Amino acid sequence: MHQSRQWPLVTINVAARIVAWLTFGVFFRVERRGRHHLPRTGGVLIVSNHISWFDPPLLNLVLRRSPHWLAMVELFQSRFTHWFFTRAGVIPIDRNQPGSAPLKEAIRRLRAGHALVLFPEGGIHDGPRSVLGGDPEIKEGAALIALKAGVPLVPAIIDGARRSYVVRNWFFRRFAIRLTLGEPFRLPPNCKRDGAHAIIREKLLALAAEVIRTRRD
Repeated sequence: MHQSRQWPLVTINVAARIVAWLTFGVFFRVERRGRHHLPRTGGVLIVSNHISWFDPPLLNLVLRRSPHWLAMVELFQSRFTHWFFTRAGVIPIDRNQPGSAPLKEAIRRLRAGHALVLFPEGGIHDGPRSVLGGDPEIKEGAALIALKAGVPLVPAIIDGARRSYVVRNWFFRRFAIRLTLGEPFRLPPNCKRDGAHAIIREKLLALAAEVIRTRRD
C-alpha cells in the first residue's frame, strides 16, 4: 500500500482509539491483556469473537498496530460511511453472497505485511451458540484466508461489551470490559481447510475458557 493511502489509516486508527478510550475508559473498567502477543511487524490474522456493535473500537484499544478489517457491506451504504470505512482499511463483504473478491483482498493485504481482523462467527452472537457460550458456529473463511496467506494467527476475546447496551451501567458501576489477545499460532504444514477450521475454533474456545475463569464480576 502506498504511503499516501497508509497515512489516513494510521490517523483514523489513532483517532478511533482516543474516542473509544474517552468513551469507554471513563465509564467502564477496560482491561487489556496479552498485548505483547501481537507481532509488531509482518502479516497477522486476528480472529475474535463478536458480541456487540462496539467490538471493533474496543478491540482496537488492545491492538498496537493499525489493523485492516473484514466487515459487512451494509456499512458502506452511504457516501460518508463508504469514504470513512474505505480509508479505515475495511474490506466489505456480503455475508449472504460472500464471493471470492473480499477473501482475495484480505489475503493480499496479509501477504503485504498488514494486520487484519476477522470475526469468524459471521456476525454478532451471544448466548450458548457463541464463542463465550461454548458452542459457536465458526465460518470457514478464516481458515481459507489463513491457509492462503500463510501468516500467523492471534485469537482475541472480547468480554463484557454487551453491558454497554444498558444505560444504567454507564453511570452506577464501573463494570469490566476485558479485551484479551492469546498467543500467536501457525497452522501446521500441509493442513487442510477442515483441520485449519477445527484448530481456529479450538484456539478461540480455549482462550474464551481462560477469560471466563478469570472473571471477577
